[in-house]
Amino acid sequence: MKVTVLGAGSIGCYVAGCLLANQTRRCKLTLIGRQRIKHAIEQHGLRVTDWQGRNQLVTATNISISTQPDAMSEADVILLCVKSQDTETAADLIKQWAKPSSIVVSLQNGVSNVGLLRQLLSNHIVPGMVPFNVFYKGEGHFHCGTEGNIAVEDPSGLCNPLIQIFEEASLPVAVYDNLLPVQYGKLIMNLNNAVNALSGIPLKQQLSARDYRLVTAKVLAEALSVLNAEGIKPARTGKVIPKLMPTIMKLPNAVFQLVAASTLKIDPEARSSMFEDLALGRKTEIDFLNGEIVRLGRKNNISTPVNDHIVLLIKQCESHKKGSPCFPAEHLLPA
Repeated sequence: MKVTVLGAGSIGCYVAGCLLANQTRRCKLTLIGRQRIKHAIEQHGLRVTDWQGRNQLVTATNISISTQPDAMSEADVILLCVKSQDTETAADLIKQWAKPSSIVVSLQNGVSNVGLLRQLLSNHIVPGMVPFNVFYKGEGHFHCGTEGNIAVEDPSGLCNPLIQIFEEASLPVAVYDNLLPVQYGKLIMNLNNAVNALSGIPLKQQLSARDYRLVTAKVLAEALSVLNAEGIKPARTGKVIPKLMPTIMKLPNAVFQLVAASTLKIDPEARSSMFEDLALGRKTEIDFLNGEIVRLGRKNNISTPVNDHIVLLIKQCESHKKGSPCFPAEHLLPA
């Protein structure tokens, strides 16, 4: 099986590194990404670590990485890991360079990417979801700081050979007949990404601070309200039940630490990918996360002032290109 990772960023490189470190003859893997990442991997190799002790290094000589889209021309499977705002561009490249028979597995944030891909491509599109957080530590080192299993929608079993390769690489995969409720569950979880990026502190430290959790509680309460108006019931991802999250976030610190102990198994260094985007001066996925809640709120005539304000702050940071503003929690709420 020839597998290409299109979008060799944090998630793409981590997944690729795990597969390459445990690669069998049944899988030939190629990465396509930015020159910055290509240069780092060619200099240092690809190291993947996680909060449970995984520590694997793939040497540069055993890695095929390119900046050019023609590297996917022979791919049987394309793992699409680009940012949501780059989905249309990626679809154009797939249409131009990939085989029509290639299976495209979307391992992206947000809930709208699969629909767009199906509009633009004749390939078989497999919805996917990555629950864990990956942070790039530099020099080809990608660290997974939170738990969770990859999920895919594959009722026909088309991806069974790929799933077996994933599981051999200690990347368990949960298979669903309908992934949309799971994707909305992940969307709920991802709404804290912007709070973390704006705080400028590690994820575990931010979640341990009640003032930031109170902001997140308001963000989540607005989201659950608009999703309810849409008739959408987000599924739990891992140990977290979406409808209980606002209440849990508002608990005093001592009680929160007890109630949420099993969900706080987070590496002390873990940060959201949005924090990394701000640090690198890149456009974030805010329009596909908190912006999705704002859009649904307007559609249903439901006010979402906190999500509106969070979106505004992130867009200001994007334009300033100075990284995280390290705002105190009270700055994240509208006046």
